[in-house]
Amino acid sequence: MSKRTILLASALLLAALAGCRPFKPATPAGFVDLSEKYEGHEYRATTADGMVLGVRAFENKPKGELAFWVKVIENRMRDTSGYAMLDAREAKDRGGNVGKTLRFGHDESGVPHLYDLTVFVNDDHVFLLEAGGTKDLVEKHEEQIAWSITNFLPD
Repeated sequence: MSKRTILLASALLLAALAGCRPFKPATPAGFVDLSEKYEGHEYRATTADGMVLGVRAFENKPKGELAFWVKVIENRMRDTSGYAMLDAREAKDRGGNVGKTLRFGHDESGVPHLYDLTVFVNDDHVFLLEAGGTKDLVEKHEEQIAWSITNFLPD
């Protein structure tokens, strides 16, 4: 193999790895995976009626535990985004990792909306699983949202 071929192969491998997600999302029945529209550490899926699921991964830097990241997210959602926290409960992913689901609410043009953020943390990453829409839509898809969380798998 020539030096140029080795360099090209190495560059392609690095580019492929850069786009790899450090997780395996779980797309529930009734949702369409929109992954090809998103690059890097992001995932999105939607239903025909507009319910949206998402997953994002961030480096765990500065390194923090679950409680730290949950508090950061809670403060940010309340203080800078105007959401009210309605509920917090324990969550588990497919690997048995314990996380936390935070439910936030706000009104848009008099219509109540819900936004669920589930947080999982490992040594390398903070994973945010998102589900949002009108209150009626989120409540209609509760079972599918729960399924996507319990079937989520960090790498």
